[in-house]
Amino acid sequence: MKNPLTPINVINETSFHRAWQRAAAFIDEKGIDRVIGGPKEDNPQIIEKKSIRDSRQLIILTGDAITQMKKKEMHPMFPFGPKQLDEYCLQFDWPYLDYWQKLPVGDDHRFKYIYFDRLVFPFDQLKAMKINLAEQIKDQISSNRTQSTTWQPQKDAFNDEPPCLQRIQIMYLGEGMVDIAWDWRSRDINAWQSNKNCLTAMIYREVLIPNSCEMERDIDYCGSLHCYAGRLGELHKAAYFERTGNQYFYK
Repeated sequence: MKNPLTPINVINETSFHRAWQRAAAFIDEKGIDRVIGGPKEDNPQIIEKKSIRDSRQLIILTGDAITQMKKKEMHPMFPFGPKQLDEYCLQFDWPYLDYWQKLPVGDDHRFKYIYFDRLVFPFDQLKAMKINLAEQIKDQISSNRTQSTTWQPQKDAFNDEPPCLQRIQIMYLGEGMVDIAWDWRSRDINAWQSNKNCLTAMIYREVLIPNSCEMERDIDYCGSLHCYAGRLGELHKAAYFERTGNQYFYK
């Protein structure tokens, strides 16, 4: 049986919290139910199946939304608490990378990947972005080549836990301002705010602050922004938090 086309949503927001709530509401109202899966690393013939409600979404953040991410604010209905967020953000810094790389294979804490490892090892792409941005500022030019990628085909073609984030691209706008685009292969809506907060902190620390730059716009595209079937009830509550009609009152 053929699945219908995945619905596409475009959100322009100045509120980080409303953006997440609107994305959740779109999945709740218009997402399609699908079963996803892929080959498992130890046996390419085995397909891991999961039921989701799916969407494609482009979320564009400006204004106060940037400040809210920098402050690591969270919507009151988001499933992560402050302590969990702080612990998660540790995975985007050097001390945790050193700890993770020293864990033995098979250890329960050694995930198949962490984003920071993919971005700085074996080649430090974030350092290269920092240098490239510095050169653009010095020469007062822009470039579409200042990017980092996470996908490693030799590891990920049959990886049952491949990276969700695929690419980061920074465009220098002049006067110390940048445009940042994020491309995601897949993403759980219940991880969206924590992903954004921790990655924003990382990109500021490693690339923007050393160049005295600020983010003017954040462009987040996800090819599969979804909710797992078992959490649809929680998603519905979050989507309709203090909401009537098409109005989202949370600022």
